[in-house]
Amino acid sequence: MSVTTNSPTATGIATPNTDRETYIGWNLDDGRNQPTRGWNKHTSSNFRYADSLYLKYQKHYQHLDQIDAGLKNGPKWWNQAYFNEWSNKDLIEILSANLELLPHQQTQAKKFFLSQDLRKWGIRKELVAWATCSYIVHSDERDKRRSHPLVNGEKAEVFWETAYVLDFSEKDRVKTYHKVKTDMERSGPSKRGREGGI
Repeated sequence: MSVTTNSPTATGIATPNTDRETYIGWNLDDGRNQPTRGWNKHTSSNFRYADSLYLKYQKHYQHLDQIDAGLKNGPKWWNQAYFNEWSNKDLIEILSANLELLPHQQTQAKKFFLSQDLRKWGIRKELVAWATCSYIVHSDERDKRRSHPLVNGEKAEVFWETAYVLDFSEKDRVKTYHKVKTDMERSGPSKRGREGGI
């Protein structure tokens, strides 16, 4: 499935429309890549011919892998829309797992977060992701953790530790939490959401 974008890309496609089937094992620090006689630390640090874009073999194959992934097209153009989509997906998946959301809560958080145009929020996307997870846990009757930013007494400590580590002020946490709450409770598509909303 492809996602179209208004950004100036060659085709207007933000995500690749095919599965990645080519594996280019350029990174020898990756556990999947075992050094062989043809590809090892010594070979990867060798220099290519002077007229090549990248002088070292490892950089050359990393470049090819990024083109194959759809992250870039040539030496200068980066598919920023796809890169943002990819990093937002990773952010909400990692944060919701670290905040110990249940599988159905993770799905709900991911669906809402990825439907938002985060540029229109005007704040850090990490804060929006945190507030999304916090609201979903707090509003779930089956989950007894209390994760509202203004809750007193016993609360879900993992939320406050994460907020402290990410340096979110109490004012920002409360404000963003209520923006998320308003958007998730609204019956129609979000004002800040993309076309179609959730």
